[in-house]
Amino acid sequence: MIKKYSIVIILIILFGRAEWTIAQSFRAPGRSNMDTRSNFNNSNIDNTVGMHRIESIKSNYLSDNLRLSSDEGDRFWPLYRQYQKEMNTMLHQKRQNMLNAQKNPQDIVNDNFDYDSKILNIKKHYNQEFSRILSPDKLKQFWLSERQFNEEMIKRLRHGHDEGN
Repeated sequence: MIKKYSIVIILIILFGRAEWTIAQSFRAPGRSNMDTRSNFNNSNIDNTVGMHRIESIKSNYLSDNLRLSSDEGDRFWPLYRQYQKEMNTMLHQKRQNMLNAQKNPQDIVNDNFDYDSKILNIKKHYNQEFSRILSPDKLKQFWLSERQFNEEMIKRLRHGHDEGN
């Protein structure tokens, strides 16, 4: 149970941190980080390029670790992309909830628990779907590789952020 929550927290940190790092490239000279965050969340700015790059790197990492057969790959990758889309949507909604300054702080906390529950339900659902395609060993390797990738991304993001300060 703790591992599942750890994975959720890591994903939240990963995508939140990645979003912040990508946002830095949109910052106009002389603007503060708070301006960047609000500007980054502006729907007029295309902030998906960096996330697509990360997802591509992650897919290559998973491919190397899972060693899927052609049949497994044909069935797994479309399902995985749908999983990523649902997770990204939920994580984005959770981040937006945290940034909602007009909401009561206790409501924000309660809503975050609801988002965590929804994230866990998405993972459980896709675990069942993935288990129809992958052997138990490959399924275990998939979740392990996901966690390892996310941990490595967090390390790299932190390292890059530390060098910038």
